[in-house]
Amino acid sequence: MLPENLIFFSTLFIFNLSLLTILRIAFFITFRPSDVKVFSSPTFKALYIGIKFDARLISLITIPAIIFSWIPGINLYHESWGLFITEWYYIIILSVAILFYIVDFGNFSYLQSRINASLLALKDTGGIWWQMVRESYPVVKLTITLFLFILFYKSGLLKAIEGNLLSAGESSSGLWLGITLNGLFFLLMAALCYGKLSRYPLRWSDAFFHKDSFICNVALNPVLFFIESLGEKPFEYDREKLKELYPLMVDFFSVDKASAETLSLKREGRPRPLVSGNPNVVIIFMETFAAYKTGVLGAPILHSSPRFDALSKEGLLFSRFYVPMENTSRSLFAALFGIPDVSTSRSSSRNPLVVNQHTIVNAFKDYGKHYFLGGSANWGNIRGMLSHNIDDLNIIDEGAYRSPVHDVWGISDADLFMEANEMLAQKTEEPFFAIIQTAGNHRPFKIPHDSKGFEPEQADKDVLTENGFYSLEEYNGFRFLDHSLGYYFDLARKEQYFDNTVFLIFGDHGTGNGSHDRRFGGLSPGPFHVPFLIYAPQLIKERKRIDCVMSELDVMPTLAALMGKPYVNTTLGRNVLDPALESKRGAFTFTPFEFPPRFGFMDNDHYVNVEPDESFALYDFHSSEAADLKDKEPEKADYMSKMAIGFHEFAKYLLYHNKREEK
Repeated sequence: MLPENLIFFSTLFIFNLSLLTILRIAFFITFRPSDVKVFSSPTFKALYIGIKFDARLISLITIPAIIFSWIPGINLYHESWGLFITEWYYIIILSVAILFYIVDFGNFSYLQSRINASLLALKDTGGIWWQMVRESYPVVKLTITLFLFILFYKSGLLKAIEGNLLSAGESSSGLWLGITLNGLFFLLMAALCYGKLSRYPLRWSDAFFHKDSFICNVALNPVLFFIESLGEKPFEYDREKLKELYPLMVDFFSVDKASAETLSLKREGRPRPLVSGNPNVVIIFMETFAAYKTGVLGAPILHSSPRFDALSKEGLLFSRFYVPMENTSRSLFAALFGIPDVSTSRSSSRNPLVVNQHTIVNAFKDYGKHYFLGGSANWGNIRGMLSHNIDDLNIIDEGAYRSPVHDVWGISDADLFMEANEMLAQKTEEPFFAIIQTAGNHRPFKIPHDSKGFEPEQADKDVLTENGFYSLEEYNGFRFLDHSLGYYFDLARKEQYFDNTVFLIFGDHGTGNGSHDRRFGGLSPGPFHVPFLIYAPQLIKERKRIDCVMSELDVMPTLAALMGKPYVNTTLGRNVLDPALESKRGAFTFTPFEFPPRFGFMDNDHYVNVEPDESFALYDFHSSEAADLKDKEPEKADYMSKMAIGFHEFAKYLLYHNKREEK
């Protein structure tokens, strides 16, 4: 026979989980759009994920009571005073939860959004919000409903559970059996809190597995989602400042229909095809692929990147390509959505309030879309960011490969490239748009047992330092990443898809560790400057090095234009191959690891650094000395500083105002 406390708590767990499941089904029935099918795979998956979130919440409520019941002399399930304490513990917590659900239902009916921390902004509206609530919702009826729930919970179901326990008599399980069963029950509760049989726990991003916002909302738990969003309050942006800077941004981006009221940067992208038909696309993110560590752009003595160097001679190499900041998930966000992730705490991929974003990736209609990652896409919560916004995206991550896990980042980069190539070679029915995200170029720079022919090299420490490497392990880790890239192309060239594919290869970010250029402190180019190569030897015959400034924000507009795809651009990237924009080059930089952050803006010749108080200095980027030129070139300094501030302010604004159009 089970110990009495386990009978009591397991019964309460099942009852409370059933209650939340009923509320979830009620939410689905109440708000279901006509085009969302009841009996469909997305609906069942959303309900399944939602029940796991509900189980987490109930487990979090149950665990403290279980632990308290272990204290000698305390009986929470048999003595009248113990039952009284336990009853009111559950009554108070479940009543608060039900209150969340009531507010959540009202919030969704009004805003089509689950309750989140943005609701706290109402506190700054004085009594207006309360008047709106009273005029919009049956407050008295809802209050009575909550009160009736408390009576029902206490006088009805809890009493029935108590009666069952009291009539069952005392437990006959032995001491050690009781301890063992209690331990197993505790582990079960902890496992339900974790939520998944994987390296990463259940996260809010798991709910955003589908492009339909309603389906994703069905999977959320309002209590947990609200708590999760508390750490991600919307940026405080100055609307008057945005209006003041808006004409400058309109001119820089050639906005079609400017509106100071909407602050829209929406413009129709002009296709300028360099290829015909519908070639495949493969975007390769190279982990920590700093420009100054490559042979073609920085370290020719060591031959640290011979495979990339060889590829760069057969394509369009952008030698002055800059990512907005040094962080992988932020880099992915910037490339796909065209917004520098200027959040000052966690990256925006971890922020449930900005999960909905328009992306030019969806201009590639009728393309099969695939994302390859050697580890888990729950890293950085990027699963929700990608799945929710990219139509019909197929995420291939941990558990989908036959190759062995190499380290914390998953399978090795060489194995990732090998298996991605095998899968892409089978995609013959429709063109594909694939993203391959490498992750292995991190400490401790382990080389896998099956290195696909890679051999580590020895190098003198002084030579390594001179070329930007701080250790032999880092040098060989960098070389292995380059080797893996070359290995991929050795395989891909044998496949039918190779001749009809446009490859984009660039670093997700660089690193300041090892860079000798420290002229601008945290805004020095080392963390931001990476190589960018457009490689399609059978499709784009022109081979050249392009030395104008380009930003990672420009990747998707440039790609869509050269592929001849009409697209709508709503954010801060541009087609850098458009001759009409030749005189308007720029790249924004930001220091995510400094607080408060600094940010900068560079064109082909100048670089402005802006401090947190918006004071600034203007530099000649090509000068070996960092001399402030703002007094010598006041007009240039004024323009550049305003551009930097404009990018920063509009990035904060657009993170919350770039929602994709629902179909």
